[in-house]
Amino acid sequence: MTTIINRKRIVVMMMTVKFKTTLKGYYSNYRDEIEITHGKKTFKITSATNAQIDYDVTSDDGGAPGSCTVTLYNVAKESLNDFAKGDHIVLKSGPADLYGILTEGDITKVNVEAKDGQDRATVISFTEGADYTKLPKMQSKFNGSKMVKKTVTVGKKKITYTKKQVKKLNITFRNKVTAMQLISRIKSEAKIKISSIKLKENHVYKKGYTISSKPLAVLKSIVKDCKSKMYYRHGSLVIETGADVNPYNEHLFLSLNTGLRSLPVANDGDGGESTFTLECEEDPRIVAGSAVDVDSEILKGTYRVKNAHHTHDRSSYGMELTVHA
Repeated sequence: MTTIINRKRIVVMMMTVKFKTTLKGYYSNYRDEIEITHGKKTFKITSATNAQIDYDVTSDDGGAPGSCTVTLYNVAKESLNDFAKGDHIVLKSGPADLYGILTEGDITKVNVEAKDGQDRATVISFTEGADYTKLPKMQSKFNGSKMVKKTVTVGKKKITYTKKQVKKLNITFRNKVTAMQLISRIKSEAKIKISSIKLKENHVYKKGYTISSKPLAVLKSIVKDCKSKMYYRHGSLVIETGADVNPYNEHLFLSLNTGLRSLPVANDGDGGESTFTLECEEDPRIVAGSAVDVDSEILKGTYRVKNAHHTHDRSSYGMELTVHA
């Protein structure tokens, strides 16, 4: 289906906020491209050169990075040496006027297999964003010390003595340190990239704070104390309030004439929360956390995207969204 979406309109959103919605182009002339960095070498594979690139990409505002796959058909065996586990991959997709980065991350597995009796397929699995779970625990640059007992055997005699031993110390912060100060220090010292930081509450730790866990776990705990959310979006970590109707200042419009393939469907038992599922034309701009303005008989207003599932299988593109109701 080809849908014209060249239009400008003023829409009244939930929470009585006004935004200008602007979309242009057509849901047609899709193209795909992957860019892989292997050591100092970067190479591209694009559908413009008749390469077949399929993908299955998810993003979720729950905090865990999405698990994604890209499938390439009939890749030359010698080309398989150009990428491996740990390499960085960027996936771009979309119709001509909406083309852009869908996601990026680090490759976790490369597997060659026959898929449903079709051509040989090379399946590249990767995790959205950088894998910060493997970062070592942060320690103070200033060591402490403690006295320990040592025993050595000289001839037939055992001699015991005490010796000063260096001891790594946890990083500690003074009383009344704020969450933003902690986040800035952790981000800088652990070299964690966070593309956007907006806290609902800049929590104050009246008794100070001691970092006793790995950096990502500490960040998650601090963000929770601030009643905010941290998750991956387009391959980057973001921190936001979870309450802002449109935190990324997006103006994305969905109706049966512009992007929606069918009417939204209410979900039952989604963790006790009321959510809806929307079947849509593929749009790489819409991921977890996006704000979409929906105009249908079932839903009208602005809704935050909880989960986005993007797929391309041979010639079929699709996008399934779950939105917070």
